[in-house]
Amino acid sequence: MSKKRILVVDDEPDLELLIRQKFRSDIRKGLLEFDFAGNGMEALEKIEQGGPVDAIFTDINMPMMDGLTLLSKLRERKGVHKAVVVSAYGDMENIRSAMNKGAFDFITKPIDFNDLQATMEKTIREVEVIREGIEAREKLGKTIHEKEIAEVERRQALESKKHEQQFLANMSHEIRTPMNVVIGMTNLLLKNNPEENQLKYLRAIKDSSDNLLVIINDILDLSKIEAGKISMETIPLSIREVMNLVDVALRVKSEEKGLEFKVTVEEKVPDTVLGDPVRLNQVLVNLAGNAIKFTSEGMVTVSCTLESEKDDTCRLRFDVTDTGIGIPEDKVNSVFEKFTQASGDTTRKFGGTGLGLTISKQLVEHHGGTISVTSKYGEGSVFSFVIPYPVATEADKNDLSEKIDPDSLGALSGKKILLVDDNPFNRVVAADTIHAYVKGVQIDEATNGREALDMIIKEPYNLVIMDVQMPEMDGFEATRRIRADLDAPKSQTPVLAMTASVMQEEVDKCLDAGMNAFITKPFNPDDLIRQISKLLLGDPLPDS
Repeated sequence: MSKKRILVVDDEPDLELLIRQKFRSDIRKGLLEFDFAGNGMEALEKIEQGGPVDAIFTDINMPMMDGLTLLSKLRERKGVHKAVVVSAYGDMENIRSAMNKGAFDFITKPIDFNDLQATMEKTIREVEVIREGIEAREKLGKTIHEKEIAEVERRQALESKKHEQQFLANMSHEIRTPMNVVIGMTNLLLKNNPEENQLKYLRAIKDSSDNLLVIINDILDLSKIEAGKISMETIPLSIREVMNLVDVALRVKSEEKGLEFKVTVEEKVPDTVLGDPVRLNQVLVNLAGNAIKFTSEGMVTVSCTLESEKDDTCRLRFDVTDTGIGIPEDKVNSVFEKFTQASGDTTRKFGGTGLGLTISKQLVEHHGGTISVTSKYGEGSVFSFVIPYPVATEADKNDLSEKIDPDSLGALSGKKILLVDDNPFNRVVAADTIHAYVKGVQIDEATNGREALDMIIKEPYNLVIMDVQMPEMDGFEATRRIRADLDAPKSQTPVLAMTASVMQEEVDKCLDAGMNAFITKPFNPDDLIRQISKLLLGDPLPDS
């Protein structure tokens, strides 16, 4: 492989030393050549003097010429290269501007050097594919040329799909891992008999975290949203309880802005219907949160009324009314489109991705409902949606979800579990959750797959709970080594995968690696215990 030239544009003086240390082996082997510039103007001079560049990593905020200006200049130049912007998560507006100016990808600060390496490799591969296409076009005649271009495009599509899946898997891991800690520790606090005033806030944290997790899952699984395959539950839900959660979640925010905030439920509305409480809460919090964000004075009202009732089905109407900035008449019909806000000034002043109303519309329509908006610019807006709900019977209300049988958990006492995860907080949540349900179980911990493999070689375990993304040796490789390198019965030790990804590709990788089952993070405590019980009590296991 020919030497690849990477240009790093950043005014941080220590970055050059860190990068040269990270990639010193590839530099010594002649695989990589790094060049460094302190601003965009210096970077253009380097490109002019030094010849072709394969990949450019540029900061956004720099003196003399910033990264956005550099991107504009690069688009005017000939040559095949790809630029990646480097900025903080909080600078998403500039990142969006950079992507619009032709940036190929972005990474965030503080820089994760594993992420930097993966992005660099992906960028170089993309440049290679493009250059291969150019060479094919120059060398071949029209017929062969068209075939080669088709092949290049096919490879680009495959590469793009692979990178998209990897990006979503990585983002899923990065977002869902801290969510696992938040939800897990909240569940543990709720089981430790909190005081009444603490219970109120802990429940609000739990409900908000659960709702946030649903949103994260939807955004990360973009193909599912586009295909309209969002899963909906049909379980007993209390309309008044959902509305109360909206009140709890948003009252403090409205009071901070000095707004009057009202949440009302008409007396005729049935208390319990059959539907998806998390999705309903998601739509209401989204619409009401928007109303508060775009209202500087006055009132925000969230109301639920009974529009009609027939044959054990009621049509409930929800209205979110505000006295905020309103929507221009020519923009009203487009507010539910993806990435759309009333104006560029709205985005700059209030923030947001423009996805919220699109997702809300899809969720309402998946309920079999309709959503609409009326607005007067400068005076306020009313977002309304109507959903038909079956009215819950007494049997529905008494239909409890599957519960853990405490008596059956006694058989788990004395079992030995190896918990493998590089995140110490995740290990605390998992271990404390298991101990809260099962007395007398022994839990040992390992921080990566290599350490886990060494521990299993030394002594037998009844179960291994294995995170999949870890340094040194990940969970996939560790499981393959357990199955292939160890003698029975250790090679047959059940392995429960713990993955932060909800993508089917990741689940398939778990099973292909020899894992027996999987659970996604953040996990539901009951689901974790059910999986442990199934794996430990359902099949013959090695002796403790």
